[in-house]
Amino acid sequence: MKKILCIVVLAFVLLFCTACEGDVTRALRHEGFSVGGEFECEAFFGENATEKARYLTSGGKLITTEGRIYEVSFQQKYSNGSHCKVADSTLKVVSIFDDKIFKADDGKLYTLNAENNTNAYTEVSTSDNSYAIYELLLSPSDVIKAVTADSNNGIYYVLKSDGNVYAVTITKATGGGAPSIASTIVVYNSADFGGNIIDFGYNGNSSSTFVRTETKVYRMKATNADECSKFADVPCDYQIMESPFFEEYKDYVFVYNGSTVITTYQKIFSVSG
Repeated sequence: MKKILCIVVLAFVLLFCTACEGDVTRALRHEGFSVGGEFECEAFFGENATEKARYLTSGGKLITTEGRIYEVSFQQKYSNGSHCKVADSTLKVVSIFDDKIFKADDGKLYTLNAENNTNAYTEVSTSDNSYAIYELLLSPSDVIKAVTADSNNGIYYVLKSDGNVYAVTITKATGGGAPSIASTIVVYNSADFGGNIIDFGYNGNSSSTFVRTETKVYRMKATNADECSKFADVPCDYQIMESPFFEEYKDYVFVYNGSTVITTYQKIFSVSG
């Protein structure tokens, strides 16, 4: 009798969990995400896993809450049988710029990705044309993340440890001088989002533009999507609005970067289109 009862209870738990996952999947689709493949990663989902993800970069890096770097392959697995592996670097990420450059725990700047014949995790030289800008953005100890908002006008969005995102304008050097910060103003105020901002992404009027607090996510959306997608002469009216999904199902979100969600049941979702 006990054995039968255990089987019934187990079947109920499995059915309940599957139903929850189905609800999450449907809600993500309603949010404009399409379902992809599985994400197998022993370091984060294995029996003895202790790592927690903080960032998923556009360059295929998972950065933990402790600043450790993991490399990610959503298509083919690595030779370890997983979609992730520890990066060949002992550096820890302190702050990050454009998912490409990071300040490490040794205070120096490094490349996060392999680009232009430069290996990942290579120290950025002062001879780099953008080194002075990287320094201006990442050298302050209160900076967490920086993103280019308008390269033509030297505007960058910067998340600081006070939980606000600032628009920092950098003027170009003239006559051989160094660039400098011309102005700093709050662009995303934590008071407007119900709590300190812990992450954000900026991609103009795109759904991948987002602001995230401990409990909520706000995404850029067209308030008149039905009309502006239907009529050529109706411009879209974009606003950053709260996404109910992320509050209701936050316990199912392993990591999110604006365009990709990996759930705790190891499914990958990407913004459709």
